[in-house]
Amino acid sequence: MKTKTYPFQKIFLIFMVSLGVSILLNSCSDKEDQYEAKAPADGVLLINPSTNSIVLSKPNKNQPAISFSWEKPNYGINTPMSFTLELDAVNGDFSDPEIEVTENTQITLTHGKLNAMVLSKDLIPGVAAQIKVRLKTALNYGALPSYSKVEIITVTPYEDLYFPLPLSNELYLQGNAVPSNWGYPVPNAQKLTKIPNQAVFTITTQLIGNRNFAFISSNSGWGNPAYVALATNQPVTGGPFTENGSNTTPPWIGSPMLSPPLTGIYTITIDFVTGNYTVIAQ
Repeated sequence: MKTKTYPFQKIFLIFMVSLGVSILLNSCSDKEDQYEAKAPADGVLLINPSTNSIVLSKPNKNQPAISFSWEKPNYGINTPMSFTLELDAVNGDFSDPEIEVTENTQITLTHGKLNAMVLSKDLIPGVAAQIKVRLKTALNYGALPSYSKVEIITVTPYEDLYFPLPLSNELYLQGNAVPSNWGYPVPNAQKLTKIPNQAVFTITTQLIGNRNFAFISSNSGWGNPAYVALATNQPVTGGPFTENGSNTTPPWIGSPMLSPPLTGIYTITIDFVTGNYTVIAQ
């Protein structure tokens, strides 16, 4: 026999079902709120440098120089994180830092790696100077970044050149792409300027198109060595250079650089750290 349902019973049943659905939805919402990711506060996480002062050494370039370690920060959820160690000059603002990325909770920099990083921030070889280091933590795709406490480290870098600087500490452009046209003495207008505290020389001048030039260390002769392109087919925008002279091994290697096809004003730069030169139209 079927049980008869009265109107007030239907209303009560509908009310109970609605109440149950509401409780279930609120419960789900509470769980979602409970597991919502939130970036940790900046300046709290410690990166625990293994030293606060270090003298870097070229013979030890492949050996560990400094290590950093940290606790995994709490974002409120269990999710993969990326860690980026950021290094800047002590008066920098981390807008263009040197970086090293890891997914671990520790990182070690070798003498060579740290030396390259601090030289890029214009530290002077053989002179102790301060840098600052912090850790950036983020979730996937760089979401919710958070930054550690900044650490100040004193570092003495070493000079690490691809080629030794010329003994004269001077360089001149020579060739038929410039007014001297392989003649001597080379005019002072063809002398490159050395950038202070860097192993970089530069000049902005006119080059005649589709001709040759080289870097020489004396205005009265070829010099030993001079510096030319490593290969004959290098791009006119630059590439690796090599020492050229009777004392190189083998002697007289490489060939003069080829100037761009259009005569014009160019900035020519030669970098003894990277072993490359560049030619950029102005």
